[in-house]
Amino acid sequence: MDEVRFHGRAGQGILTASRLFVQAVILDGKYAQAFPDFGPERLGSPVAAFARIDDQPIELRSQVYTPNAVAVFEESLLVKVPVTQGMVMNGKLVVNWTQESTDELKRVGEKAGVTALCVNADRIAMELIGSPTVSTIMLGALAQASGYVSIDSLESTVRERFKGSMGETNAKMVRMGFKEVQKV
Repeated sequence: MDEVRFHGRAGQGILTASRLFVQAVILDGKYAQAFPDFGPERLGSPVAAFARIDDQPIELRSQVYTPNAVAVFEESLLVKVPVTQGMVMNGKLVVNWTQESTDELKRVGEKAGVTALCVNADRIAMELIGSPTVSTIMLGALAQASGYVSIDSLESTVRERFKGSMGETNAKMVRMGFKEVQKV
């Protein structure tokens, strides 16, 4: 079984992103589940969501403690939240990284024993929609980094969720995240 943890801030669509990811995984013919980590959140406070993926039905219902992949929707969370806690060795850490230098992100990955990857999701979102709404971009980056879901299923899922031109724009955002994620 593979496990994924999503980190972001309340209002960034973390729960929706985890659900879209899982729906795409199911479209690919696997079993999956998504669930949030609720607490006394208010808009802007750190939040998390989780996903599990397997070839067999999933009966486990606990939190994710040892994720194979972690997606961080805002780089400032790297110093505020222990995003790499419990990650498996050689796991994938995918971060929305806006800084020129990736040295700091590389150190975070090396310290945790994981592969750090980045995508400037803020830049892509601003170019495409004029707003730093990064969730579908991060889904594309996570799909590329983890290999857990096909890009076609992910695009199809976001087109279904966001109808019409909004669906097409979100599918484009998925594709750009998929193409632009890079290892640091």
